[in-house]
Amino acid sequence: MRRERLGLVGVIVMFLLGMISSVLERPDGSPDHPRRPDTGQEQQHRRPQVLPGSDVLGPISPQDPAITIAPAEKGNSTGTAFAIGDGVWMTARHVIDGCTAFGVVDGRRAHRGGAARLSPVHDLAVFRTDGRAPVLGFDLSPLRRGQAGFHLGYPQGRPGDVRSSLLGRMRVVVPGRRRSQPVIAWAETVREPRFPGSLGGMSGGPVLNGAGDVIGVSVAESRRRGRIFTSAPAAVHDMLVEAGVTVSPAGSGAPVSSRGFEDTGQTLRASRTVSQVICRVR
Repeated sequence: MRRERLGLVGVIVMFLLGMISSVLERPDGSPDHPRRPDTGQEQQHRRPQVLPGSDVLGPISPQDPAITIAPAEKGNSTGTAFAIGDGVWMTARHVIDGCTAFGVVDGRRAHRGGAARLSPVHDLAVFRTDGRAPVLGFDLSPLRRGQAGFHLGYPQGRPGDVRSSLLGRMRVVVPGRRRSQPVIAWAETVREPRFPGSLGGMSGGPVLNGAGDVIGVSVAESRRRGRIFTSAPAAVHDMLVEAGVTVSPAGSGAPVSSRGFEDTGQTLRASRTVSQVICRVR
């Protein structure tokens, strides 16, 4: 399939959102000043891949269209994580990789994170804290083009949610790494609240389907094109197996409404099921 060069685009790994004063203190609520990594050239097919004659996404393929991301130097930052077990959390690898210390925000303090398991291939990680929260269930069955996704987290270090529509499979290539990682591309449709700018800080947050089950993890964005990239279901499955975590099955959560998805986000943040992560780099 022919590839076209799209030039310099806003493909941004969403983990560098702002300076924080301490990993054991809640951010003071002042506006974050995003640090954005250098953006590489994006090379991709004209559209993400789906099976011919079907809306069901096929297996991961080395022929999937690719984007190249050049990450920035690691620094103090924020991201998102969500509860998947008793004191066990999932997030994007880049949210906690390279941190001298990191923690999950709880009110005016944070529970220090530890025992981190970082995927060697995917932008995923699992870690533990002494803080606990209600968990989310997982549905890692095949996805369909056009289905709705609900991305929850802390964009720009503040509560926020996004509704999107699934486009297809892609691959993320990071210079210096031998293997690309499979991702799912989504077209952003609605933000709540309706804020401009980057979704940085939402990395590591869950993507839910209409049944309220986790179907992926937000890992990157293309601001120029209004795209969100999430981990593929197979990648999430691999991470859970590698970490030895048994998770709640599909159907464990509450349905999510396309018109009221922000209520779901608020509820899950209030219960700390979806929590902000802060990273300190000395």
